[in-house]
Parts: sequence; C-alpha cells; structure tokens
Amino acid sequence: MKKPIRFNLLTTLLCFISLSIFAQSDPMVKGIVTDQSDQPLASALIFTLGDKHYTQSNTLGQFTLDHADIGDTLVITYLGYERFIEKITEDHFDHEHIFKLTEAAVNLTQIFVSNDVKNTSRVLDIDLKNNPVKSSQEILRKVPGLIIGQHAGGGKAEQIFLRGFDIDHGTDISITVDGLPVNMVSHAHGQGYADLHFLIPETVEKIDFGKGPYYADEGNFATAGYVNFQTKRKLDGSAVGLEVGRFNTLRTYGLFDIIRSILYTFI
Repeated sequence: MKKPIRFNLLTTLLCFISLSIFAQSDPMVKGIVTDQSDQPLASALIFTLGDKHYTQSNTLGQFTLDHADIGDTLVITYLGYERFIEKITEDHFDHEHIFKLTEAAVNLTQIFVSNDVKNTSRVLDIDLKNNPVKSSQEILRKVPGLIIGQHAGGGKAEQIFLRGFDIDHGTDISITVDGLPVNMVSHAHGQGYADLHFLIPETVEKIDFGKGPYYADEGNFATAGYVNFQTKRKLDGSAVGLEVGRFNTLRTYGLFDIIRSILYTFI
C-alpha cells in the first residue's frame, strides 16, 4: 500500500524560496562596445539568436544582457559597422568584456522601418512616471488634448472631450486595458460607455494612443481616437499607499510581490 504524500506549509514556503533564488540567479553577460580606436558606441543593439531578450549600450558603450546561456550566439549590431557574432562561453560571465566593432559600409539590411515605436507615447510614459495620478479615470488626462469632466456627481464614468468631439462617456473613443475593451456596447448612458474606475493607476506601465478616425484595427468606437493601457507584468517591489483628502475621501492600495516578500522574510 502506497503512503500518501503530505505537504505542509514549511515545505511549500521552501519550494517558493528555492524557485525565487533560482529565478534571480539568471546569468548576465556584461561588456563594453567600442570601435577600433576604443571609442564607446552608444545605442548598439545586443541580443542572442533565437531569443526575444535584447539590450542596448549606454553612452559609455556599457551593456548588461540577461537570460544568456553558455552556447548561445551573441550578436552585436551598429549602423555603419560589421555585425559582431560570437559564441557565449564561461569567460563571458567572469568579467566585463570589450567588444570592438569594425567599420563597414552602411548595409540596407541593417535598416528596419517600423511604426511600433511612437515618440509621443514615449513622452507620455515619462510624464506618467514623473507625475503619477491619483484616480483611475484621471489617467486619461495624460493623453495630450484629452479633457475629462464629471457632471451630476460621481459614481459613473467621466465625460470625455477630444479633438472637438463631445465623446459623452466613451461613445467616440476606443479604450482598452491589456487588449480588453472597456467600452460597453449597450448602456443607459450611451453606447460605448467606458468606466475606467476599476484600473489601479499604479499598475499602468505604458499608454498608447492615437487621434482621429484613421485606425480601423481599433474598432468602431475609434471615431475621435483610441487609448490603450498596458499594465505591468511584474513589480519592482511591494508597495502600500494611504491617501486622505477633503470631504471625507479616503484611498488605499496595496501591490505585493509575494515571492520576493517570502524570500526577504526567511533569508
């Protein structure tokens, strides 16, 4: 007769701690990218073949590449220089290596044109980090030119104005969070009613937006534009907040990195 396997709380916690330690011990390749005259090359692209992880060198040519393993193929590219390719060995993890690139004629295969990088959205991301908001719906004000207002008291989505449109409560603007639509196709306050009060501002990582009726892929509500929110995939650490305001208003929030908290508690 087989004996049943029993797990207690201590065993479970030890498993979590072991997984956390293992996850945080990912090897890193550190180096400096220079030209043949030892001048640092800023914004060089460094990645491993077949992997989605990549990084760029800073103004001093320094970089750190995570999730690299022995045997991976390290690739360094920089416009106007030959592509550097090298197999990663144990030596790459011991100390900071210097990678010298050789000048070459500009190759059109090195040039890649994409509309994924939007400078306006990057400026908005910087503004969000330096000037955080205090309510979920107020985060819409981060979009340049977008105005919100509340009439007849709280309890419902704010009224939105953008590019001359009276959007009501979301009728003419497409709003999504991590790809999920916020607009309701049927509501007493109008079709497209978008209530963002469920979104915790501290969890927002990026905001993508576009103005005008030019984005067919954003759906029927994108008449005046669209706003897409992307939340954080991981936390830098746990955080707890308590805010008190006028008229007996109170706001609390908590963001918890459970694995890291357990690690700090027992080690």
